Amino acid sequence: MNRLISIIIVGAFVVLSTSSMSAQTSAVAYDYSSMYEEINPSIAKIFADSRTGSGFLIDSEGLVATNHHVVANARYLAVQFANGMKHRAVVAAMDPKNDVAILKVHEAVAKNLNPLPLRSDTAVPPLKPGLPVVAFGSPLSQTFLVTQGIISKVEDTVVLGDFLIEQGNSGGPLLNLAGEVVGINTFGIGGLAGAVRVEFLDQLLSTTRGLDIDSPSLEALPMMQTARYPTELLKRKVLQDPIDDDSYEMDGGQFDITALTPVSIARAHIGIDLQRAYNRIERRGAELEDEALWTVDGLFYDWERKASRWLDYVVRFEVKPEFGSTTGSTWASIATAALTGFTAGFTGEPQFWLPPHQNIEFKGEFLDFQVYRNGEFVAPITPGREVTETAFRNYNMTFIDEAYSGMYAYSPDVFMEGESYTFHVYAAKDPLEAHKTITLSSRSEFIRQLRNDFAGADPGHSRTWRLQHINDEAVHCAGEFRVTGDGVSFIADEGEHGFEADWFQVGLVRVLDDEILRLQLTNGRTFDFQLGLDQRTDGELITLLSSLITVEKRDFGSSRELRRHRR
Repeated sequence: MNRLISIIIVGAFVVLSTSSMSAQTSAVAYDYSSMYEEINPSIAKIFADSRTGSGFLIDSEGLVATNHHVVANARYLAVQFANGMKHRAVVAAMDPKNDVAILKVHEAVAKNLNPLPLRSDTAVPPLKPGLPVVAFGSPLSQTFLVTQGIISKVEDTVVLGDFLIEQGNSGGPLLNLAGEVVGINTFGIGGLAGAVRVEFLDQLLSTTRGLDIDSPSLEALPMMQTARYPTELLKRKVLQDPIDDDSYEMDGGQFDITALTPVSIARAHIGIDLQRAYNRIERRGAELEDEALWTVDGLFYDWERKASRWLDYVVRFEVKPEFGSTTGSTWASIATAALTGFTAGFTGEPQFWLPPHQNIEFKGEFLDFQVYRNGEFVAPITPGREVTETAFRNYNMTFIDEAYSGMYAYSPDVFMEGESYTFHVYAAKDPLEAHKTITLSSRSEFIRQLRNDFAGADPGHSRTWRLQHINDEAVHCAGEFRVTGDGVSFIADEGEHGFEADWFQVGLVRVLDDEILRLQLTNGRTFDFQLGLDQRTDGELITLLSSLITVEKRDFGSSRELRRHRR
């Protein structure tokens, strides 16, 4: 006997049929692609200092809805729609109690975009468990994603369900299949998600429309590249000889300044993994071979480029306040030590000095961070300010405090070219005068480290250099280098030597007595090039080559002796 069962699941009809002759299952899923194409242009990614969240257009005059906790206390606010442009935003209205906020962008930004309709609280049928919903947002390191689920429960203030909410989703719209906003995605706990009901947004919008709000600037803001750091290149860089972590740090007075790059972060991960491997080998004995102990592939799968924020093509400057004993604890330590010494001298017997309980505090409050290249101000991609908290207490110490720190993101291209760099750190105690000014040249260890980390990592373009090729007799030909994310190549121009003009992969580089650049190509040929024609260009080339492939520096003595060693 044949049976036909029809089931409606999340807007999809699933038809199951069975027969005595054969068992066959077919399913027809709901297609959300049309809905995504229609809704996604009106979805926004919100930038609030170092935080990111989601939002959506609710008015043709440039009003954008989001959560209050996404934008609260932010100095820097920007909105990016799916067209890729990022523009300034200002707060239009807030409802802290219900975690709702409305931002405003220039009305020209909203041109040709459709505001999302808000579902009326009197609409029929009412919201109820089991109804399908769709969530839009930009969670984690992703942008403009869509997920679906069902309503699990309807409360007087929130809608609960199994739709996916991750960090960054907050502020995005929760819609029914008619494309109406029923809530603002707000929180996720385990597999349960929650959205503030749209009625609170509707009430705030009705009061906002009557306000006279100045439009922010229409100027497009700096943006991060969509391409990520190449994982294979990163793997080659982090497995080179260890570097000094101090090369990523600068002294900011009462603040510690650290440059965070994909290479520095990966090196930190590798260091932890290698320490674990060493510990395991000591416990089990070195004679037991296990290659799995030394693998680093897990950090460098190509899918990490799509999932991990630390592979962004960006350099971030972390500015954290230093900490130390409070004034009272310092004087107590001095007094206790002095009393101990006095007692020992008076009694003639040794005294054991026990330091008093220490109260620790942050020594500065961050305000701003500025970068100048060759005397010109460089705007950051995101100028982030965030609260750093600590709560620690034991017998010897209490450290309970909080202070602002900075997290500023810049394009690596800022540091790939230029001769001088100036960094200003501003503290809240004196906002009009830089607390610390640091000036570095392009030859400083800090700048060279940044250039090494990002050499060849930009997939958007390649860089080329031309040097003249020489042999024992005279100038033989000219050649050109190309550095890309795939490695380093060299092309020899067609000349009397008879070589065809073609690209060769470089396998080994030697710098001979700071005068000759010798290339050992992967095809076996060797080329020598005269350096010193342009010291700045030569330096950039050597820096890039040294970060990508093996470089050996050999001293061949005098130039006359050097020429005898050329091949």
